Amino acid sequence: MRILTIVLLSLLAAIVWAQGQPLIYTPILSDVPPQIRDGRMFVPLRVISEQFGAAVQWIPRGQQVIITQADQPTIRLTIGSTTASVGDRTVMLDAAPYITSGRTLVPLRFISESYGISVSYDAATRTVRLRQQGHLYVLSLPSTRSGVVTEMPTENQLVRNPILVQGVANVFEGHLEIEVRDTAGRVIAHTFTTAGMGAFYPFSERVYYNNPSEDAIDGVIVVFSRDGRGNGRILAQDTVKVRLASQVSTFKIGFRHARTAVRLDYSRLSGIDGQGYGRLIGYLSWPGDDLRWHLRALYRFL
Repeated sequence: MRILTIVLLSLLAAIVWAQGQPLIYTPILSDVPPQIRDGRMFVPLRVISEQFGAAVQWIPRGQQVIITQADQPTIRLTIGSTTASVGDRTVMLDAAPYITSGRTLVPLRFISESYGISVSYDAATRTVRLRQQGHLYVLSLPSTRSGVVTEMPTENQLVRNPILVQGVANVFEGHLEIEVRDTAGRVIAHTFTTAGMGAFYPFSERVYYNNPSEDAIDGVIVVFSRDGRGNGRILAQDTVKVRLASQVSTFKIGFRHARTAVRLDYSRLSGIDGQGYGRLIGYLSWPGDDLRWHLRALYRFL
C-alpha cells in the first residue's frame, strides 16, 4: 500500500502544464533615433551598449569612444575613422562613426559583430531588431505611416491561456485594444495596452480568454486602435487566426496488477482571471472492495 501511494503521488506531481518561453518584446528608448546614411543603418552607441551591460566613455581629446564590458575586450572608436581596435586587434568598419545631437552613431553591423547578437532591420515598420537572451529589443525610427503589426502568435497557431500577444504599432496616442473572438464573432476576451505614436513601438500583453469547451476551437485575435473621439471608428487594425486550446485539462492513467486495479483521473478548468480548479479522483479496487477518494483544490497557475 505504501508503494502504491508513492506511485500515485509521483504521478500527480508529474502533471505540469507549461508553455514555451517566447521572445519578450522590449523597447529601446533613445533621444536620438537610428538614422540611414548612404544606404547604411546607424544606431546610437551609448543606449545600445548600456542596454547590454557595457560602459561607454567619451574622450574629448582625439574624439575617441572607449567601450568596456566584463569579460570582453575593450573597444576603441574614433569619430570619422573606419579603423577601430577590439582588444589587441585592429578592425575595419564599413562606415565611420559620427556625432549628431551630442550622440555617437555607429554602423548597425558593428553592433552585431561587437556584441555577438542577431541584428536586423525591418523596412516596413522602420524598426531595428536586436535579439539576445530571450528578448527582442526594438529600436524605432520615426514613421509617418500608421498601423498595427501582430507578430505573435502566428497564423493558425495553437495558443493557451493566457495568450501572449506581441508586435509593433504606430497608432493614435499609442492606445491599443486587443480582443479574442470565437468563430461566431463573440468577444471572449478584451483588454487594453500601449504602443507608439510617431513610430512603430513594440507592445506586449497577456490576454486571458474563456473557452469552457473540452476541445480546441477556432478563433481570431484582433488588435486595433480607435480615433479617440468617442465615435468608435477604427483607425488601424490587424487580425490573426488561431486555435484556442481548451481550458479543461484532463489526465487519466490506469493499470492492473494481479487482482488489484488502480485508476487516476485529473482535470483542470482554468478561469479567465488566471485561476483554476483542479480535481483529482482516484480508484483503488480489490476483490469485493472499492475505495474511492476525491480531492478538489483551488490554485493559481502560471
